[in-house]
Amino acid sequence: MAILALPMSADPGRLRVVTYCRVSTPGQLEGSGLEEQRALCGRWLAGRPGAEVVGEYVDEAASGTGEIRPGLEQLVRAARSGGIDRVLVPSVDRVGRTARAAYQWAWAMEDLGVHIVSVLEGIDTSTEVGWAEFRRHVAYSDMEWRRIRQRTVAGRESAISYGGWPGGPAPYGYRIVSDTVDTDDGRRALSVLVTDERESAVIGVAAGLLIDQGMNCAQAAVELNARGMVTRSGKPWEAANLRSRLSGETIHQGYVVYRKTSRGGVANVTRRGENGDPLHGAPVRIGVPPILTQERARQLMEALRRTGFQNGRRSNRSYPLTGRLHGDCGETYVGATEGERRVYRCRGRVAGLCREPNLRADAIEAAALRELFGLLDGHELLAADVVRQRHAAAPGDPSRYERRVREIDRAVARHEELLRGAPAYVAAGIAPAVLHAAAERMREEAEDLRRQRAVAAEWLAGREADDARRDDLLDAIRSGAACVPGLSPEQVRALFEAFDVQVHCGTREVLYKAGVRCPVTEWHEETGMLVPPDPTDEEWGSVLAALGPFFTKRHFTSKYDIRGQFNGMLHRLRHGLSWKDLPAAWGPANAIRERQLSWWKKGAWPAVMAVLHADVRGEPVYRPPVPPPLRVVTGVRLDCSELYGFVGQFADFGKVAN
Repeated sequence: MAILALPMSADPGRLRVVTYCRVSTPGQLEGSGLEEQRALCGRWLAGRPGAEVVGEYVDEAASGTGEIRPGLEQLVRAARSGGIDRVLVPSVDRVGRTARAAYQWAWAMEDLGVHIVSVLEGIDTSTEVGWAEFRRHVAYSDMEWRRIRQRTVAGRESAISYGGWPGGPAPYGYRIVSDTVDTDDGRRALSVLVTDERESAVIGVAAGLLIDQGMNCAQAAVELNARGMVTRSGKPWEAANLRSRLSGETIHQGYVVYRKTSRGGVANVTRRGENGDPLHGAPVRIGVPPILTQERARQLMEALRRTGFQNGRRSNRSYPLTGRLHGDCGETYVGATEGERRVYRCRGRVAGLCREPNLRADAIEAAALRELFGLLDGHELLAADVVRQRHAAAPGDPSRYERRVREIDRAVARHEELLRGAPAYVAAGIAPAVLHAAAERMREEAEDLRRQRAVAAEWLAGREADDARRDDLLDAIRSGAACVPGLSPEQVRALFEAFDVQVHCGTREVLYKAGVRCPVTEWHEETGMLVPPDPTDEEWGSVLAALGPFFTKRHFTSKYDIRGQFNGMLHRLRHGLSWKDLPAAWGPANAIRERQLSWWKKGAWPAVMAVLHADVRGEPVYRPPVPPPLRVVTGVRLDCSELYGFVGQFADFGKVAN
C-alpha cells in the first residue's frame, strides 16, 4: 500500500479531490493495471481545472471483496478530518467487488459529506441520479463476482473428477506439480499432488523415532530440530504440530479430504447451508501416493496411541497471554491443558531449552491484570482514550443507517404493492410483454434493495456489539483491580491487546517436577485442609485406629518405621518438596511415596487428617510462588500524535511493574 499525501488547498471554493486505485494481485503492480487506473483519473482531472488533488491512495494486491484495506482505512481517516469533497475512482468495482464491501464504504463517505466520482461509468453520487447509477453498477459488479465464483467452483469440481488438486497448499509430505491428463474434451493441464522428498523423509525419520526408539512426540520434535529437519515454514517442530502431521489421513488412509466439514473445533472448515449441507458440494476424497507402507503406518498409529498426548489445548478455551508471556529461556508460553485446568506451557520445554513448570492460567492472568491496572492507575482518562482508539467504531452514523433501513423497507413495500397490482394493469390495456419486462426490472430492484438492507442491518448489529465491548473495557479501567475476578476471557484478551501487554517471568526455585501433580497436595489445596504437626504418641494411636478399617495387619508389618514415614509425608507437604528432594531421615523416598499413595487410593488419608483435627490445627500446605515474580510492560500501538499532537503524553506507559 502506497500513499502520497499532498498539501490541501486553502481556497474553500475549489473542489478538493482524492484519488483511490486498487489492484488485486502483485503482478498488476508491475503491469499496466495500476498505471491505466491512474491515467483514467488523470484524464478526468485534466478536464476540470477547478479540481485540486489533495491526496492519492492506493491498495496494492488487495482483494475487492475485503472490507478492511490499508488504503481505504487511510482515506476514511483523512475524510474524517475534513478537507475532502470527492473521492475519484477509475471504476465502481475498484471500490468493492461485493455489494457489502461497496455499500458500507460508500455510506461511510456519504455520512461524512464526501461523494464518489467514477470515471469509467460517468457517475457522481452527489446527485440522486448518480447515486442510483452507483447502486446499479454495484449490483452488477456483485453479480459478476458471484458468477466468477461459480465458474471457479465448477473448475475445481472438474479438476477433482480427473484426480487433480483443486487449490490451496499441499498436505504435508506432498507438493503440487503440473501434469496433463486425457479428458472428454481432450488433453488438459491439471495440478496434481506428488510426494515431496524432503518432507516425506522427515515423516519417515519421525516415524522411526516413535516406532523403533520408543520416543514420544515431544522427544521426537527435539531430535528432528537437532538434525535440522525443521517444519515447512522453517520453524522448529513442537509436539503438537508433529503429532498432527503424523496422524494425518494422508499417511494412514491414503487420501486427503477436500471440503472438510469438521476439523476438531477449528474454524477453517467448508461453509454449510441452513440445512447443514456443504454449500459447494459434499466432501471429496482425493487419493495421494503413499509415504509409508501399510504396516509401517499401522505401527506408527500404535506408537501414537501408546505415547498419548500431554500438550492438548481445548479449542473452546481462551489463552489471552499466549505469545505475550516470556520465560527465562527466551521463549514464550502457549496455552495448554493440564487435566481440567488451563495452564501456560513454555515453548522452551518442547525444544529442550528449559525445564520451567507450567503456570496456572487463572493465577498468571489475574496477576498480570492487577499489574496492568497498577500501571494505568492515575492515567484512567488517557487509558480510556487508548481503548476508544483501539476499538474505534466503524465509520458511519447509526441514525443515518437506521433511516436507510426504514427507507429501504418502504421502497420494498412499494415495489411489492406494484407487483401485486399487475392484473389491474393488464385489465387497463397494458401489453403483457411490456408488463412482464417492467415486473422483472422491479423484482431486480427489490432484490437489490433487500441486499442493501441486509448490509445496513448487519452494520447496525456490529456497531452495537462493538460499542458494548468498548463500554465493558472502559468500565473495567474505571473499576481498576477490583474488577479482575469478574472479567470474561474475551475482556481480558481485549485489554491485553489494547495496551500490547508483555509479561516477563522472574526466576524461581522449581520445587515440583513437571508431570502429574501429587493428589494429596491438590486435596489439601482444594479443601483448605491444614497440614497437622507430627503426631504425639497418643495421636499416633488414633492414626493407627483410623487406618485399621482400610488395611489388613500385613500393611503394618514393614521393615520401615511407618510413623517416621508419616512424619516425612507431613514434612514434604509443609515445605513443598519433590519426592527426590525429601531428606533420607525418614527412610527411602520411594517407599514413603508408595505408602502415601496407597493411603490416598484407599480413602484413608482424609480419615487420618480428621482424627488429627487438620481442619483447625496445623499450617497450610506449601504453595509454590504462583505466579512467579512478574514484570509487565505496556506498549500502546497507537500513534499518539493523532490524539494529542506530541508523543510525550505516553511516556508513563513505558514504566515497568516489579
